[in-house]
Amino acid sequence: MIRPARLLAAVLLLAFAVRIWGVDFGIPFVNARPDETQIAGPAVGFLTGDLRPPLLEWPTLFPYTVALLYLLYYALTRPLTGYGTLEAFAESRRVDISPFIYITRAASIVMGVVTVWGVYAIAKRTFDSTVALVAALFLALSFLHVRDSHFGVTDVPMTALVILAVLAIVSWRQTGGLRRAAIAGVVAGLATSTKYNGLGVVVPFAVAVAQRFVEERPGAGSIARAVAALVVFGGALAVALFSTSPYILIDWARFVRSVTATQSMVIQGHGMVLGRGWWYYARVVLPAALGWPIFLAGTIGIGVLLVRRFRESAVVLAFPIAYYVVAGRGYGVFARYIIPVIPFLCISAAWLTVETARWLARSSSERTRRVVVVAATLAMLLPTAYKTVVLDRLLSTTDNRTIAGRALVDVLPTDSLFYQSGEGYGHAPLAVDGRRAAVRMASFNAETGRFVPEDPDWILVQRSPLVIYSSVPPSLERVLQERYVIARRFPTESRPVSDRIYDQQDAFYLPLAKLEGLERPGPAFDLYRRRRD
Repeated sequence: MIRPARLLAAVLLLAFAVRIWGVDFGIPFVNARPDETQIAGPAVGFLTGDLRPPLLEWPTLFPYTVALLYLLYYALTRPLTGYGTLEAFAESRRVDISPFIYITRAASIVMGVVTVWGVYAIAKRTFDSTVALVAALFLALSFLHVRDSHFGVTDVPMTALVILAVLAIVSWRQTGGLRRAAIAGVVAGLATSTKYNGLGVVVPFAVAVAQRFVEERPGAGSIARAVAALVVFGGALAVALFSTSPYILIDWARFVRSVTATQSMVIQGHGMVLGRGWWYYARVVLPAALGWPIFLAGTIGIGVLLVRRFRESAVVLAFPIAYYVVAGRGYGVFARYIIPVIPFLCISAAWLTVETARWLARSSSERTRRVVVVAATLAMLLPTAYKTVVLDRLLSTTDNRTIAGRALVDVLPTDSLFYQSGEGYGHAPLAVDGRRAAVRMASFNAETGRFVPEDPDWILVQRSPLVIYSSVPPSLERVLQERYVIARRFPTESRPVSDRIYDQQDAFYLPLAKLEGLERPGPAFDLYRRRRD
């Protein structure tokens, strides 16, 4: 029989492999994953010694950490790269952004794998090693968690620290002690300092305190211990948060304005209304993120655990329940917002899967029970594992924006007038591989159907199912039909599928579901040339 430690090592290696595959997605196109530059840009700025963040929509632990990684990379590679100063290294991003993006993505990949380990540790401490291995495997191949572990943004690192904080809280719940409460508080503070949503780990600690208080003999001693634990946890959280995101206090007024604006977007939605989060996440995002089998098993598992094993599971399930209630109250429903719930659904799904398999094979031999558990696990895992492999293949394929950009550099004559439709996230770059298309840019007024300063010589039309970012106004379609001819097409799919499910509020040009038939990421493009007559 293979030891659990070796199986865990294999699961962690698998988790790393599917997260490193396709890590070069979009490069050198910097907007392939929106918001990566919101981390890399400030991190480069911090290399000057000025630690004041340009934005406070996010706390600063992650960009500070990335800045330290940049500094380490500079020190280690200086003899090879020839950058004489740190300033020269920072300026090199204008020539080649790749090292800066790779470093932030590497940090996210590592934290994604750490999350898989944390899920194993929580499930093992709460249930047993079999449930723990199955939960870790579910998360290792979870489509949405794998997808976002590729990118240097805050969602996956924050989720990792939330998992580690819950692990520390579970440990304190079982053993007590102010030192463990302090450790839990520090990790909770670091989670909050990565993304403000991490503050939700206060809820499981409050549940743990309440459980210990009820279980102890009522009296002054139990009250004092509960108060002491809360004070130590809260103090450690505050120290960790404000020492790694000090400008929350230094620039309090700007912090309040930034958080208020972010919360307003979450409540009101972004660009279009897809439904309130409570229903949209459950109906669209989480089934796509985990596959229907794991999503349903995880949801049912939460309910069964709270009824049958409340004492053991309440602390573990407190965070995802509280987080879902808060995150789902508005109409801002970016898929990545719900990533912190996914590891906990993997835990509850693993418990239900293992317990059901054991019950079905209860009268069989130990060997048969193990075979049934393995078979049930693989059956549950197959949909999300298949999607993850298809995703990684697409992420490792050259982005269509880069392909179109390279063609434009060759095709567009110098000083010709050029126009691109759609939002900038989907635009083909006009500078690729050290070459640039020397063109003049036109703009288009959709209401009047006119270009400024005049009709362009060339028009690149961006087409994708992302309604907010790639819509083509009817007035532009009429102009194209009347005065332009198609010169070249840049398709993204070999087999059209009309009902692919996209994250419509996010400018990410790959779907959440039905990836089959896609050949590469990015929008499709049609290049038009003005008729000579």
